Amino acid sequence: MDLKDIVSISGMSGLHKIIGKTKTGLILETVGTAKRFPTGIQDNVSILDDISMFTEDGDMKLAEVFVKLNEKEKAGEVIPDGKVDVKTQRAFVTATIKLDNERVYDSDVKKLLTWFHLLKGQLDFTTLKSAAATEETAADAEVVKAETSTDGEEKPKAKKVAAPKAPKNVAPKNIASKANSKGSGGAKTTYRPKSV
Repeated sequence: MDLKDIVSISGMSGLHKIIGKTKTGLILETVGTAKRFPTGIQDNVSILDDISMFTEDGDMKLAEVFVKLNEKEKAGEVIPDGKVDVKTQRAFVTATIKLDNERVYDSDVKKLLTWFHLLKGQLDFTTLKSAAATEETAADAEVVKAETSTDGEEKPKAKKVAAPKAPKNVAPKNIASKANSKGSGGAKTTYRPKSV
């Protein structure tokens, strides 16, 4: 199972695996049960692969967070679950990933730990770790590539120039008149565009 196939739905507990698509949404199966249901346009669906946590060093993808939690568990530490008091949960997560305590709510920490315990038997952490490392290496390479040219010299930074804006109150150039087919003997009506 991969994080890009698992979703969370606002207002609905648990996690759900994508098993199909419809014209207006997804067909999901709740993780841990065989319950299947469709989503609609009104459902707010978040793919776990797109979720990040605020840390002191910047945003950290959920895959990286899960890998760090798994490493802690392999080292013999007990990962608190969603039933432990919030202070213990927050202290553990802050020590693990340097959580930005000002920007992350208690409910987010609880959700993170609940998701980890729900998925830890079903995720392949070696694949997650290699994907996170590949993504981090690619991001670092892009930064280096942007800062230096092929001969090793620094490139001057390009300035962004905004495109000139057209004035708002300018009439269209082609005002065409068309013949009125319903009227008498070739009376003409003028085409008037909608005002902007």
